[in-house]
Amino acid sequence: MTGVQKAKQVIEPRKETYYKNKKTVNKSSVKNSAFWCRSRTREDTQHPPLPPRKQKQIFGAPLEDVCDNDTLPTPILEMLSFINQKGPFTEGIFRKSASIKSCIALKEKLNAGHNVNLDDESVLVVSSVLKDFLQNIQGSIFSAHLYDKWLDVIDQGNEEEKITATQRLVDQLPRANVVLLRYLFGVLHNIEQHSSCNQMTPYNLSVCLAPSILCLLNSGSSAFEKVTKKISLIQFLIENCLKIFGEDITSLFGENSVSCENSDITDNSEISGR
Repeated sequence: MTGVQKAKQVIEPRKETYYKNKKTVNKSSVKNSAFWCRSRTREDTQHPPLPPRKQKQIFGAPLEDVCDNDTLPTPILEMLSFINQKGPFTEGIFRKSASIKSCIALKEKLNAGHNVNLDDESVLVVSSVLKDFLQNIQGSIFSAHLYDKWLDVIDQGNEEEKITATQRLVDQLPRANVVLLRYLFGVLHNIEQHSSCNQMTPYNLSVCLAPSILCLLNSGSSAFEKVTKKISLIQFLIENCLKIFGEDITSLFGENSVSCENSDITDNSEISGR
């Protein structure tokens, strides 16, 4: 037997062993692949994809939940800006009733995240919807656990002591609450500066807004005393807002350069039931 024939005898058994092993490996790979496919299928069935996130509602939620990094939601900023522009020259702003139907429609659009052109809305409707937002902030814009302390501000001695007590309370509020208060009282300051046009003095504004922005926990005081203290507190905050929140609140929406004499007074009377 030649050397070549001997070599073939050695190689041929090795080839047979190789192909046997290859077939075994291939069968095993197919089985493993099928197993993992079935496992993934079962896993996908047990853990289906999460549904898309719903639009974050802005009405009736804690303020920190609707703010991103203490930044107010765009719809709230737009309403405040709109009222800051139109309110000073609207007689009875925050006092006159608006169409209930229009208010509900606007609230639903804003809560659903729809883009809304406020120029198509009455300023009375927008101001009423803003009051609704303020009234339904969970825990209140002033923080419910500070209720009695807020009302106690009015019992402080002189104006400076009241301002100091107020600033201490502001320092205890969440940052998002302070941001909203600065914008809100900047708007109220602008409105009361044009009270000869709109008939809304600090007292008149406080009467209309105190029930909405000072919705706090019940205290032991009588109902009448609570109402009068709330009104007095909001009036005090409006009259001293520049000292409490900073003079820059007058320019949060830009400079207010239009004077009462150079602007048309808007009546905007509406039937509340429409």
